[in-house]
Amino acid sequence: MKHKKKIILLTSGLFLAFLFLKFPAPADRIINIQNYLITVGGIISAFVISYLSAKIFNIRAERENRQIEIDKYSDTITNFRRLIFYIMKSREFWVHYDNIAVLRKKYSDVTYEMYHSQQFSYEQVIAINKDNGLSSSTVDLYLAMFAIYGNPDLQIGSSWSLDKSASFNYTIEELIKFYEPSNAIWYYLDGRFAKHGIGDFTDTGINPLWAKHVEDLLPKINTKYKGKGFHRTIIAEIGSECYEIIPKLISLTKRNTGVPNILIKSFYSLLAIMGFGVVLPIIVQSISICNSLNIFLTLSCVLATVLAITTFLLDFLDFLNEDVHIIKNKQN
Repeated sequence: MKHKKKIILLTSGLFLAFLFLKFPAPADRIINIQNYLITVGGIISAFVISYLSAKIFNIRAERENRQIEIDKYSDTITNFRRLIFYIMKSREFWVHYDNIAVLRKKYSDVTYEMYHSQQFSYEQVIAINKDNGLSSSTVDLYLAMFAIYGNPDLQIGSSWSLDKSASFNYTIEELIKFYEPSNAIWYYLDGRFAKHGIGDFTDTGINPLWAKHVEDLLPKINTKYKGKGFHRTIIAEIGSECYEIIPKLISLTKRNTGVPNILIKSFYSLLAIMGFGVVLPIIVQSISICNSLNIFLTLSCVLATVLAITTFLLDFLDFLNEDVHIIKNKQN
């Protein structure tokens, strides 16, 4: 459609330019053409303004509805991060808790992304663990949790995780950062626990200081966890749920960010229609110029206005096609 639009505009422009050059309007008709142009330009501009106003209202309503979903999913992610904070601070959960101190001291700059990217070869990863007597599962899971929550030791006395009213909306970059680590939590605590988790993580180990916090937090993540306490498999299940939620949240966030192209294109069309169809003809009528320049400017305004209106109509047709397509998909 994009190439068709360019062809239509180019063909229309060349055809009108040929007509105006071959059969220019006589000087005594220019004033009438200017008046017609101002009238038509004003009417079309009013229509475009009404369309833009209605479209902005609809987009705002759609975004408000999406924001409700965004807030719901974001609260789930936030509560999941709170839960991770309690786990990271619980010595009772980590069989090799001392490994974390070694990791934080000797490899404080290593992140989950680095650990799983080409920055570290498989041999380097093995060397980090083997040379320091570290459990690879403990290191990997802790880095995954660190990627999702951050440093649990920063300002623990005033940490947002202890503030029950704290809530966040996440950027797309943050959500992408949380995505794979969420799956890693399921992987180590349930999916491949028999192979990579036994002997590294306990089933119900949680610091007594956080036990009540966890019990209160679980039903906020999902009501099916009401009345349940901390357990490894529940954490794994929540990690899996967040792994599914994050792509939805990314999609919703993208749709609620920025100005839609249809509005930007329509605004530029409106600007061209008002500029060449209303403002410039009024200026030309307000000044004294020779007939040849008057004819040239008027016909140029006609050409530009026609192309601007055509562009708007083609963009409007694209919008209608997309809107009908979405409605059909929803109905199916």
